Amino acid sequence: MEILLYFLLGSFSGILAGLFGIGGGIIIIPTFFYIFAYLGFPEEILSHIVLGSSLGVIAFSSLSSTFSHSAKGAVNWKLIKVVAPSIIIGSSLGGLTAGYLESNTLQGLVSLFLVVASVQLIFEFPPPSQNPQTNLLGPVIAGGGIGWLSGVFGIGGGIFSVPYFYHRGLKMMNAIGTSAACGIPIALAGSISYIFIGYENINLPDYSLGYIYLPATIIVGVMSSLTAKIGVNIAHRMKQKKLRIAFAFLVMIMALNLLMR
Repeated sequence: MEILLYFLLGSFSGILAGLFGIGGGIIIIPTFFYIFAYLGFPEEILSHIVLGSSLGVIAFSSLSSTFSHSAKGAVNWKLIKVVAPSIIIGSSLGGLTAGYLESNTLQGLVSLFLVVASVQLIFEFPPPSQNPQTNLLGPVIAGGGIGWLSGVFGIGGGIFSVPYFYHRGLKMMNAIGTSAACGIPIALAGSISYIFIGYENINLPDYSLGYIYLPATIIVGVMSSLTAKIGVNIAHRMKQKKLRIAFAFLVMIMALNLLMR
């Protein structure tokens, strides 16, 4: 039964990853919680295995969607070069510090941020910048924050980076494509952190590499990489306004999801 769920989850999360540049963590995480709890994984490490495995999957989907968006000219590689180092550092620290945080307070603050971001995307207030290449300090700081939050919550970061890139002045399609590329260093750095902190845990289930459960990660990851191209093609056929509003509602759903964890 769980194998079928892995295939379905990978297919749907891949489409979301390509369509919105988010990696798919918004549905991967709650589904993994359900499956891994059903499989009897120890409760004290359940969250860590869910988040680590989610980041492992996002490495697959981010690579596929980035390649497809880049082929259509929707990835701002100059901006990626600026934010990637701080994203890697932030994501690594997020994975290492996730177990030491008071999650309820953090989730509440992040949910509030996401609600504000979704309202801004819908009404475009304040209006997006007309000069996206103004300075380097802002993207470096933002990259570190996006990476850290992504490492903590086990998501690809698009839910944070797309609103940032859009209000920095990128078109919505380019914000999504660039965000997909950001998911690669986030997922790789975060995955390595979860492998490192969980490697010697004696309660790990079979076929685990640290806090990454390999059967789920590989099946869901491969399927998501195959279907991400479908999401990319849909995104490039949509009008920018419809794509922006659809993403805004997705951000709102993510905020509610965090509040209900």
